[in-house]
Amino acid sequence: MADPVNAADLVQGIIKGQVPHQVRLFAAQGLLPVAREDLLGLQTLLSADPDEELAQVAADSLKEVDQGIILNWLRESPPEALILDLLIRVRDGEEIWAAVAGHSNVSDETLRVLARAAAPVVQDIIITNQVRLIACLEILDDLRANPQATQVILRRVREFEEEFIEKALAEEAELAEAERRSIEEALEALRMIGAKIPNEDSMPYPGADDLALTDAIDRMDRGTFGRLLDMNVKEKVLCALKGSREERAILVNSRNRLVLRGVLSSPKLSETEVERFAASRSVSEEVIRIIAANNRWLRLYPVILALALNPKTPVQTSLRLLYRLSVRDATRVSRDRNVNPVVRRKAVEFLARRR
Repeated sequence: MADPVNAADLVQGIIKGQVPHQVRLFAAQGLLPVAREDLLGLQTLLSADPDEELAQVAADSLKEVDQGIILNWLRESPPEALILDLLIRVRDGEEIWAAVAGHSNVSDETLRVLARAAAPVVQDIIITNQVRLIACLEILDDLRANPQATQVILRRVREFEEEFIEKALAEEAELAEAERRSIEEALEALRMIGAKIPNEDSMPYPGADDLALTDAIDRMDRGTFGRLLDMNVKEKVLCALKGSREERAILVNSRNRLVLRGVLSSPKLSETEVERFAASRSVSEEVIRIIAANNRWLRLYPVILALALNPKTPVQTSLRLLYRLSVRDATRVSRDRNVNPVVRRKAVEFLARRR
C-alpha cells in the first residue's frame, strides 16, 4: 500500500492505523511539509496515538505552539469535532477552551466536558448558547456539577430550566388548543342549529389509540421503564410534563433536576400523586424542597403531614409545618424515630403547650 500523500489521507491513515511509525513521528514533531493548519490537526490527533511515547511527543509539541496560532487555526480552518475534543485535553488555556466552546463544530460531548471543568468565562459562553442547551439538556447538570461554577452561572442555569419548562407547557397548551379547534368544532356548530351529520353513527372519527403499536411494544417486552431508559433528558422532561401517572412515578426518581421540575410542573399531576411524592423516602431532597415551596400544595393537609413525617424534609420546613398539625398527628411526629430529633423535640414541646 502506498503511503498517504496529503494531510487528508494522513488523517484517515492515522485513524485506521495505516501510517508508518516514522511518518507519524515526523507529524507529531511538527516536521512534515504540510500546511500549518493541517499539521496542527495531525498533532492533535496523534496526541491520542496508541504509541504512548509518540502521543507524548505530539502533546508536548502541540503545547509549545503559540496560543495565537492555535486561535487563528480555530477561526480560519475549522477543525472537525474529534480534533476539537482532543485539543481541549492537550491545551487547557482559558482562551482556547472558550474558542472551542463557541465553535460551530464542537460536539455535545465536548461541551459537556467543558461545562464540568472550565472556568466561569467558558461556562458563560456555554450557558448563553441556548440552542445547544435545548439540544443537550444534560449540559445544565454538568454546569451545576462544576466546582468553579459561580452563583451567577447557577442562577442562569435555574432560569433556563424554568424558562424551558414554561415554554414546554405553553407549547403543550397550544397543541391542545389546536386539537380543540379541529373539525369537531365546526360540526358542533352545525349540530347547534339542528343540522344532522350524514352517517355520523356509522362513520365516526377513529380514535387516537395506536393499538398495533401498543401490541408491538408489549411483544418486545418493553414496558414503561425500558422506554424511559432509552430517552435523553429532553425527552424525559417532555414525558414528565405530558406523560402518564406511571411515567411520572418513575421519572420523579430521576437525578436530573430539570426532569424533576417537569414531573412537578405537569398539568396532569394530581393531588394524590403530590401527597405520595411528599411521603416518599426514595425521592430526592429536591422533590421535597419543590413541594414544600408550593403554597397551593401546602393548603392540602395530607401533604403537610407527609412532609412533616418525611426525614428528607429540611428541618426548618418541618418545624414550620409542625404547628399546622392536629394533636394526634403531632404526637405521631414526636414518636417517629425516623424524624429528625430536633423536630421530634419541638413536637413534644408543641404538644405540652397545647395540653
